[in-house]
Amino acid sequence: MLGSALLAASLASNPAALAQPHDTAQPAEPATLIDAWLGWQQQRQAAEQPALDWTYSFALRHADANQLASRRARLIAEIDSLGPILRADGQQRLPDALVRWSRRLHDMPALPARSAEPLGLLTLAGHLRQNPPMRDIETLGTCRAPRWVETWTLAGVQRRDWRPGMTVGSLLDRLPASATGSLDTISVITPRGATRTLGITAWNRQDAPLAPGARLAVRLPEHSQEAHIINRELAAFLASRLPGDDCTLWPN
Repeated sequence: MLGSALLAASLASNPAALAQPHDTAQPAEPATLIDAWLGWQQQRQAAEQPALDWTYSFALRHADANQLASRRARLIAEIDSLGPILRADGQQRLPDALVRWSRRLHDMPALPARSAEPLGLLTLAGHLRQNPPMRDIETLGTCRAPRWVETWTLAGVQRRDWRPGMTVGSLLDRLPASATGSLDTISVITPRGATRTLGITAWNRQDAPLAPGARLAVRLPEHSQEAHIINRELAAFLASRLPGDDCTLWPN
């Protein structure tokens, strides 16, 4: 029902699409992101493919795509500069973790990626004024729900098997205490790209459900500008990652 209503609205706003003779008409280039989602959904239905899962479907704006490489480079530079400072201060575990994070980031290309803002059809259908023109969109895509959650901790970067009913608390309980050490907060990034900060110690512990493909990153004590930037930029970069490994980009 939603798809039909949006398709009718799209055609009404673009009468030229109806003016072509039926037997010679070529598929019109989508004018907006909603048009692209609807067209792709119809193609999948015609091919008897599964409907798009909006939790794992995404789009990338040109403006975000153009910034990702430089933001990733700055994040790596901040991590590489903070590690030796902490080591000179007598710390060992956190600088070692930062080395592992830096190596992992070097292995993660800036693209393909997603914009962290919700740009799926269901979200845009409720906020039609926020429907972006396709000239602003670099790409869109969808992924199969993965079977993992990813953790960035003092133990490095690891993927853990997702389990039904998994929460932040139950995942942390499976990690060794050394993975979080004396750190007291964590960034949680959902497959949709939303980010929130939760407490993880006895005095501030908070819990939340975890969907497959979620990512968690322990937050550094913000005793320096470098730590503040790392906390912000690492969460933002992880929010730009695709929400799975088995993904299809449009057009395909």
